Amino acid sequence: MKNRISKPIINTVLLFLFLVALWFLGNVSQLLSNKENTESEIGYIVMHEGIVYFIQGKDVQQSDIESFSSENPIYSNKFESVSILINESKLSMREIKSGDEVRIWYSEILESNPAKIKVIRTEKL
Repeated sequence: MKNRISKPIINTVLLFLFLVALWFLGNVSQLLSNKENTESEIGYIVMHEGIVYFIQGKDVQQSDIESFSSENPIYSNKFESVSILINESKLSMREIKSGDEVRIWYSEILESNPAKIKVIRTEKL
């Protein structure tokens, strides 16, 4: 007696595998298109009270970074911009510490004060 798998079961499994492959290709395609449409910026990382800030300016000094305080209104005059980084991938921030110059790639800047940037990738310079 031979065990055979019925044709409807084989067809169902093949359909399921086809749908999984389409889903996977869709996700890969979306990731690739997101990376092509991202923008990047160069600035400095400041970690203060558990929040990661991204500051930009022409003459940013290490002393400015060390004395940075989000509650001090003077900081807005010292730097061109101050933003909070929203980084869903903590892996890209593992080797980065406060005061490092970095390039960030981001997908979106949320309007708030300070602005919040959704970071895709971070690279230490």
